[in-house]
Amino acid sequence: MNDHNLSKLFAAARNEPAPTAPAEFSADVLRAIGREPAPRPAMAASVFDHLNGLFPRVGLAAAAIIVLCVAADLGVTAIGMPGVDDGTAQVASQYLFNSDDL
Repeated sequence: MNDHNLSKLFAAARNEPAPTAPAEFSADVLRAIGREPAPRPAMAASVFDHLNGLFPRVGLAAAAIIVLCVAADLGVTAIGMPGVDDGTAQVASQYLFNSDDL
């Protein structure tokens, strides 16, 4: 295409009115956006990303287990049974100072 034809084409395009969108175009776009699900990343980049996503749940579960264990120890100690420190000392002394091995 030579320069003369190209300049005629641009002159004809300047004389044409600009295209207009239909009256309901913006409402149609908003409806289409509302129908689509939110974009999600296809795949996590590393194992640390997975752990980061799971950490709040794992941390809450670990805290709940610790609280339950402390409560159970306090309850067992309150009813007169040996606590964790007494039971551990007893088991350690039985294991370490077993008279059968001497």
